[in-house]
Amino acid sequence: MDAIVDIVLPVFCLIGLGYATARLGYLNQESGDGIADFVFKVAVPILLMRSIATAEFADVNPWIFIVVYFSGIAVVWISAMVVMRVLFNRDARSAVISGAAAGYSNLVLLGIPMVERAYGQEGLQILFFLLAIHLPTMMVISTFLMEWAVRADGAEQNPLKPSEVAWNLLRNFMVNPIIIGIFAGIIWRQTGVGISGLPREVMDLLARTTGPLALFSLGMGLIKYGIKGNMFPAAILSILGLMVFPTAIYFVGTQVLPLPILWLKVALLAASCPTGVNAYMFAHYFKVAQGLATNSIVFTTLGGIVTLPFWLSVV
Repeated sequence: MDAIVDIVLPVFCLIGLGYATARLGYLNQESGDGIADFVFKVAVPILLMRSIATAEFADVNPWIFIVVYFSGIAVVWISAMVVMRVLFNRDARSAVISGAAAGYSNLVLLGIPMVERAYGQEGLQILFFLLAIHLPTMMVISTFLMEWAVRADGAEQNPLKPSEVAWNLLRNFMVNPIIIGIFAGIIWRQTGVGISGLPREVMDLLARTTGPLALFSLGMGLIKYGIKGNMFPAAILSILGLMVFPTAIYFVGTQVLPLPILWLKVALLAASCPTGVNAYMFAHYFKVAQGLATNSIVFTTLGGIVTLPFWLSVV
């Protein structure tokens, strides 16, 4: 248990330090946004490229890992939508945002530093493989579900045109730094040329800054979210995200499609991370259920102080 506390406590201390720095006005919000931009636009894309280009998974089939993880997403996303529609009588758009809030873990700002501290570079390789599949897949699923929900609520009368949605997604992919990093890594891997010398040294230097800066910017970013009503629904979504999501993965990854122990550990830790900022960005873009998304980020970040050590101790 002491080892688990040693992993989790410094992480939340850095988040708290970032929050305090922003709350006290020592650094303004623009500074926090600049740090987050560096993490998302420079550090993480380069680390993804390096990891994908050089990753070795021995005899393990990584696609089973993806099936297990997305099985958990499916369970918690559908559960969140049913709860919002049946229990709280929310519209279809709010239900989709609720699914995103419960199933969209913060794999970048919190997942990377947590996995690195807990499982080192070997665990990070697994997480980066997940990120390479997770981000584009979730963007596609979220967008098509919301396009359906807009029409189900009567907010849009024009019929759904999958080709237009796909084209808009493709344009977003082409300018998303993380997606660019993913494809750069895939292309580099196909060349068969390793990464060594000066490029490797530069990437290693970036690697040492990414985790602390990601956590610090996450803490500063909590200022902009705050508590914005919808507290009880958001609390339900937080329980789904922090407990039901990793529970589903644990069941599938041990009873249905057994995973090697390290892969299971990374899947559980990734799933038990608080709600990612993409849920808020999605709600903000469609101007619906923003309170649900922001509250979920705050509640799950606070709840993660308790649940992350629990899931670390499970396997």
